[in-house]
Amino acid sequence: MASGLSLYDILGITQDASADAVRKAYKLKALETHPDRLPAGTGAAEIRAAQASFNDVKTAFDVLSDPAKRHVYDNGLNYMRLHVTFDEVQNKLAQERLSRERAEWARQTQLRAQERMREQIYASQKRYEESVEEAKRRYQEKVQAIEKEHCLDHGTEFQTESDLLEPSSPSDGLADEFLQDLRKMNPEWEMRRREAMRRKAERMRAGDRMNREGIRL
Repeated sequence: MASGLSLYDILGITQDASADAVRKAYKLKALETHPDRLPAGTGAAEIRAAQASFNDVKTAFDVLSDPAKRHVYDNGLNYMRLHVTFDEVQNKLAQERLSRERAEWARQTQLRAQERMREQIYASQKRYEESVEEAKRRYQEKVQAIEKEHCLDHGTEFQTESDLLEPSSPSDGLADEFLQDLRKMNPEWEMRRREAMRRKAERMRAGDRMNREGIRL
């Protein structure tokens, strides 16, 4: 029997064909496949092929023309078709499941790559912040070393942080020496200072007189 063909396919009819349709199809196929219709001189291989086709037609008619045999054959054929369909569905579901698994694997791979990238960015940022803090610390150490060296060179020493930010004012003796040096270096400034002091004294005396006259009135 031809591989992959059902008895209905051999006769060229559908599974719901009537008994009369089965007989008509058999007669037509028997005439087409009977070896006696081959011309003289046909090779042995062609004769054997024709005989096999004719035997398939006879087998199909023998089964499909008998209601009991046809019923059994139909049940088996339906089962085979259902089994093939079930296998096809299973294969399709397996392919879809495989596609989903591959898509999920790709998604998870992308998520892991993004997570690694975020970790690398965070680590890089942390290293940068640590390097900045280290640079600040080294800068402060250098500043403190320079300030300490400066204080030692000038015979003074800062005791507290406020001393570093706001050095103490010079003593009165140092202020007097500073003013004397300034007067020597700029006599004109000393003259203007004395003139300003004189005018200030006059204004103060004038104010006192006005106050006394106001009291008398």
